[in-house]
Amino acid sequence: MPLHAQEFFDRLDLPLPFGTVVGDVYYANPTDSPIRLRIEFARTIMERQYDGLRLAVIDAERGTLDTVHLRFTEHGTFTRRDAERRSCDTRGVIRDWHQDGLPPWAGADLTGLRTAIVDFVHVSCPALIAPRSFAEPGPWADRWHETLWATDTVVLTRLHEATQAVLDLAESGTHDDMPITETLRNARYYVMDMLGLPLDQGMLAEAAAVTQLTCRRLGPDTAGALERIASMPLDKQRAVVQAASRRHAATSTPLRTSPPPARPVPAPGQTPTARSH
Repeated sequence: MPLHAQEFFDRLDLPLPFGTVVGDVYYANPTDSPIRLRIEFARTIMERQYDGLRLAVIDAERGTLDTVHLRFTEHGTFTRRDAERRSCDTRGVIRDWHQDGLPPWAGADLTGLRTAIVDFVHVSCPALIAPRSFAEPGPWADRWHETLWATDTVVLTRLHEATQAVLDLAESGTHDDMPITETLRNARYYVMDMLGLPLDQGMLAEAAAVTQLTCRRLGPDTAGALERIASMPLDKQRAVVQAASRRHAATSTPLRTSPPPARPVPAPGQTPTARSH
C-alpha cells in the first residue's frame, strides 16, 4: 500500500513555509540556505513497517547536523486506534503491505507528533519556522494574469528566483540518493509552496531549469536528455546541476522591485487540501 505521504504531511500541517513532499519524504529548505530538514517514515527491522518519523537537519557541505526518531508510541499517534484493535503485533506501527484500502496511518492523532517536530525545529533550525510575515498576502503574485508577464520585471525576477529554487531542489535530491528526474516531478509544487507562486509559474520555472540542465531547448529530445543525466552516478548528476546553477546565476535578471515572496500559512487547525498530481 502506498504511504500516501502527501496526504499525511498535509494533515500534519507543519508551520514550515518552505516545505514540500518528494516521494515519501518531506523536505523543508529556507531560501538561500544550505540547511534543510528531512522527515521520513522510520522503518523498523521488519520490511515495509514503520514505527515513527525520523527527522534530520542537514547541511549541504557539512552533512547531518542533528537527528531525532519520533516514535508513534511516545506521542500518542495511534493510542485510540490500537485500543480498538485486538491484535498486539501492530500496536504503534504502520505497514504498507497492501495496494488498496485506507492509508496505513488512518486513525492517527497527529497532535503530539506536530508539537514534537516544531519543538525540534525551534532548537535545531529555527529559521524553518514561519515568521508572521508569511501569513500576509503578496499582491505581486496576482500580477501574473493582470499584465504582460514577459515584460514585467517583477514577474521575471520571481521566475528567475523560482528557477534557481528548482535547481537547488534537484541538487538537494542528489544528496538523498534521488536522481534529478525524481525531484523534478514535484518541482512545480515545491515552487508553489516555497515561493507562493501560482502553479503555472512553477511549471515555467521547472521548464527553465530543465533547459539549463540539458543545455538545449525543450522538445522531443528533452526526455531522453534528462534520462541520460539521471543514469549518471549521483555525484555526476550533482555536478551537472551545479553547472546549471552557475549558468542560471550568470544570466541577467531584472532588479527586484517588490517585497520578498510570501506564502500563505493556513490558520491554526485548518487542514490544507490534499494535492492531486
